[in-house]
Amino acid sequence: MLPRIEPLRPKLTKTVPSGRQWLYELKLDGFRATLYVENGSGRFFSKSQKPMPRFRELASALARQLRVTDAILDGEIVVMGERGPDFYALMRDRGRPAFVAFDLLWQDGRDLRDRPLWRRKRALRALIRKTAIGYVEDTRDPRLFESAVRMDLEGVIAKRRSDPYAAGTDWFKIKHAGYSQAVGRHELFDRFRRRA
Repeated sequence: MLPRIEPLRPKLTKTVPSGRQWLYELKLDGFRATLYVENGSGRFFSKSQKPMPRFRELASALARQLRVTDAILDGEIVVMGERGPDFYALMRDRGRPAFVAFDLLWQDGRDLRDRPLWRRKRALRALIRKTAIGYVEDTRDPRLFESAVRMDLEGVIAKRRSDPYAAGTDWFKIKHAGYSQAVGRHELFDRFRRRA
């Protein structure tokens, strides 16, 4: 049985940290999800570690493409629109969901969490090659945030390249203040909660 791993949650900050130790990734607007793969079957769990049965078919299809005995991948479920992730389409179950991964925590019986981020990302890229799993690229250039603002994306995540995936590790989320899909977000969540 694979261990259940609590996902690292980025801390919100208003400034982009800078320095040689940092990597930057685009923050893709979707549902945070961890993909667990065991013996050819896959399951998604949310950031609060709840099952995500709505995406069962996607998890199963991706698990069949991965040539592993077992694996745990951290990432985001998104629906891609013409200009990037379309959160409203994902929320309303419109469009085709996809999984984009940014970290590899476990592979073939090996716990990778104590390895530095750059090594985990290198292993992730190799693992998902020739699959339908997307890969979240990283850069050493903090100006990625300016690009995210220009493209009207949600923002960026800053991570130290040498950090393990551990309780003491800090990731930082820098949001685009004028992000168009943030408008009406709280009201939308409230409506969905009332229906549940």
